[in-house]
Amino acid sequence: MKKELQQIVGYIIGGSLVLLIIPYGIYSAAKRLDPIIGVKLFHVEQLKIALAIVLFLIGFAFGIWSLVIQNTVGKGGPLQVGNFEISPKTQNLVVTGPYKYTRNPMLFGACLMYFAFAVYLNSITAVIVVILFMVFMLVFVKLSEEKRLVKDFGKSYEEYREKVSMFIPWIPKR
Repeated sequence: MKKELQQIVGYIIGGSLVLLIIPYGIYSAAKRLDPIIGVKLFHVEQLKIALAIVLFLIGFAFGIWSLVIQNTVGKGGPLQVGNFEISPKTQNLVVTGPYKYTRNPMLFGACLMYFAFAVYLNSITAVIVVILFMVFMLVFVKLSEEKRLVKDFGKSYEEYREKVSMFIPWIPKR
């Protein structure tokens, strides 16, 4: 019962962060800074909408796909900050599904959704905020999550890390 409750709390916190809090921060920055900058990304509304929809759908698919695989194969959840588990950490190394294309498919999916939102807002500020968020998260993952994965899964994770791109799917590693 405790594990299920922890998982539910993890999804509520994670979902709120990914779907509400971060997009609100992106929107707020765009609303405050775009009038000062005065630059729009697109002048053709249909192109803006089409690109936003495509980016969102790909990002959403990666996010959901990775959550399903992480829960079914990894037997755990995605949310851990430092040594504090908000949702139960994965029990098995996940290298299938979207994880065979990128080591961080949830982050990749979230960033695509945020880029879709930035495009929809037609905001250069939002694009810059998303890029800064992405860089911050990649550094955070590199410094914290990867250490835990090496500790938990050892050589298996190190071999996986050597073969699979950290972030952008399908880009082969040398």
